[in-house]
Amino acid sequence: MSVNQFVLEMGRSSFREMQLTAQGQEDLADGEALLAISRFSLTANNVTYAMFGDGMKYWNFFPASSASLGRVPVWGFAEVVASKAEGVAVGTRVYGYLPMANTLKVEPVKANAAGFRDGAAHRQEMAAAYNHYSVVQPHDSETEGRVALLKPLFMTGFLLDDWIADERHWDSAYVISSSASSKTALSMNACLKRRGGVKLIGLTSARSKAFVEATGYYDLVVTYDQLADLPLEASVYVDFAGDPAVTAGVHNRLADLLKQSIIVGGAHWDAERTAAPAALPGPKPQFFFAPAHMARLSAAWGGAEFNRAVDAAFDRFAHESRAWLDVVEAEGFEAAQSAWKRLLDNEVSAKEGLVIVL
Repeated sequence: MSVNQFVLEMGRSSFREMQLTAQGQEDLADGEALLAISRFSLTANNVTYAMFGDGMKYWNFFPASSASLGRVPVWGFAEVVASKAEGVAVGTRVYGYLPMANTLKVEPVKANAAGFRDGAAHRQEMAAAYNHYSVVQPHDSETEGRVALLKPLFMTGFLLDDWIADERHWDSAYVISSSASSKTALSMNACLKRRGGVKLIGLTSARSKAFVEATGYYDLVVTYDQLADLPLEASVYVDFAGDPAVTAGVHNRLADLLKQSIIVGGAHWDAERTAAPAALPGPKPQFFFAPAHMARLSAAWGGAEFNRAVDAAFDRFAHESRAWLDVVEAEGFEAAQSAWKRLLDNEVSAKEGLVIVL
C-alpha cells in the first residue's frame, strides 16, 4: 500500500525548532504492519517526555532522521492499513504510544483479540508499558479525544494513588501537589479524594486557581507565591511541575515535617534548574517511574484484575472530566506545531484539551 509518510521532528536541545520530515515508503517485511495515525493528544506530559528524552530514553522509541532531532511520543489512535503480521488484520483500530506522524511501522508480537506488542528491536530496552497497542472499537471523536488526553496521565495518577495509600501516606495529614491543574495531578487527587483518609492541597498559579478549586478534588488551593501559607503539618509532596524553585519553597517551609518528596513530571519545563535537591531540608526527592510500579502491581493483582480496576476508575474520572475539560480538535501538522508551541509558552488553559486530527 502506498502512503505518503510524514513525521514532525524537533531539536533535542531546542524544543521550539520543528520540521516536517518525509519518511521513505519501505515495503512491509513479513511480521510487520503499518498503522495510519488518525488522532493524538498534546499535553504537558509530552513536554515532560522531551525534557527527560535523554535520561529516560523517550527519544529512543521513535528514532529521528538525525542525532540532533527527536520525535516526541504522543498517545492516540491509529488503524492498521497494511499487515504482514499474524493475527493483526487490516482495519483493526488501536490505541497506544505513537510519534507525531501520520504513519508508524510496527512489528507486532503476542497478538490477540486485546492487542499486540511492538517487538521492534530498538524498543525492547524501554518499559514494556509503552510498547503495547490495545485493540479498540471506534468511538465518536469527542470520546476518543478524551481518552487520548486523559488515559495515559490517569494511569500515572492511579499508580501514585495506590503507592501513597499503600504507604499510608507516610503517616502524613496532607498530600501536596504542584501543577495542581495538570491532568496527572488531577487524576491522582481524584483517586485519593475518593479513597479518603488524607487532606489534599493543590499548588497552582494565580491564573489557574479558580479552575483548580472548581474541580472539587482539593481541600485547599495555594498559589505559588503563597507557599508560606502551607500548613505546618506532616505532609507528602508530589512534584508534577519540575520547578526547582517551587520544590525548594515547599522543602524550606516544611523541612522535617515533609515525610516524602516525589518527582513525577516537568510541566514547568523552562524553569531555572539551579536548586540542588540534596541540599534541601527534609527528604531527598525521588523519581516515580510509573511503568515500574505498574509492572509490580499487575504482577501482584493479576493482569486482568489490574486492567479491570484501572478501566473502572478511569471511566468515573472521564465522566467527571466533562465538567472541567473541553476537547478541542485541530487538524494537520501545522496545527500540531502551533499547539506544541502554545504548550511550551504556557498559553493553553487548564480547561482546554488539545487533540490533533490527521
